[in-house]
Amino acid sequence: MTTTSRKFLAVSDETEECISALLFAAMRAKAVGAGIVILRCARVPGLGGWVGLDREISQDAIDSARLKAVRHAGVLEERIGVKPEIVISEEEPVDAIRDLVRDDPAIKVLILASASGWRPGPLVSRLAKGKPIASRPIAVTVIPGGMSQEQLAEIGGLSG
Repeated sequence: MTTTSRKFLAVSDETEECISALLFAAMRAKAVGAGIVILRCARVPGLGGWVGLDREISQDAIDSARLKAVRHAGVLEERIGVKPEIVISEEEPVDAIRDLVRDDPAIKVLILASASGWRPGPLVSRLAKGKPIASRPIAVTVIPGGMSQEQLAEIGGLSG
């Protein structure tokens, strides 16, 4: 991990709103001179009892997760001009966030994006129910789904 004193954390996943959270996190990081961490969770199915096959499938899932996170990082570098740190985890997202926040005291803000419509997504829903998402107090910013690039730039601190 880098020695940046303040970092923003955003989750890379398959949701449509994911890129909004990543872009906003990168904008804020650039605007305030902070770092950004992209967390990608690898969905690792276990077959149980087939150790060699389990290991191969697990490695494929990790490689796929890394490739997708690298693609997201490339978007941030191209559009915002920041180079994110990438963390790949085999844990469920809430557990991975909790462990990452516990292990990296520089992470000060978690950026999430809410889906458009009535279902905000599992991480935002967890927060709405008052359940903790990190192992220590950190700020959480929720970006509304469906924001335009101009709106993101405005609230992200990179416009005008």
